[in-house]
Amino acid sequence: MSGSGWSAVRIARPRGELVDGATALRAWRGDDVDPLAELCQDPEISRWTSVPATYDREDARAYIDSGEEALHTGRSLNLAVAVPGGGPLLGSISLMRFTWSERRGEVGYWLGAAARGHGHATRATRLICGWGLRELALERIELFAAAGNHRSQAVAERAGFTREALLRDYSPGVEPGTRVDMVCFGLLAGDALD
Repeated sequence: MSGSGWSAVRIARPRGELVDGATALRAWRGDDVDPLAELCQDPEISRWTSVPATYDREDARAYIDSGEEALHTGRSLNLAVAVPGGGPLLGSISLMRFTWSERRGEVGYWLGAAARGHGHATRATRLICGWGLRELALERIELFAAAGNHRSQAVAERAGFTREALLRDYSPGVEPGTRVDMVCFGLLAGDALD
């Protein structure tokens, strides 16, 4: 993965859990299907992410099953956010949308309602981004949050990202035919992850 010849690479999942205090990132498991489907019933998740409002067990199974192919093709690293040591599922986080030739990727995350407001999103974002900068030699990670999603913007800033731009009508909205403004944040390899 060096020089100008970068191309899509197979991503090796982190070994074991990545842990920071009360937050762990781990591989998705077969027994996560029901908890994942249940967490995704929260309308706040579909309001701010691409998770559909009609998410069910089949969607959860398909998402978990697609993780291996995503790793092999260098498309994304999808991890569960959970309580350390095999505790309950709290949410989801991914490194994705890589531009390998430019050593750039994007992070996206969501948490279930009960997990919000306890620092899990900030710790999870620091964990996966620190891993991506070190292990994948990324030089830039981007994070996009809807202009109205102030909680996600605060997570980005607490995780060490710099607010860079307001992107007008950047993404499709929840309602058909609508678009939403997104705030772009960036994290560079030289930025400190405190």
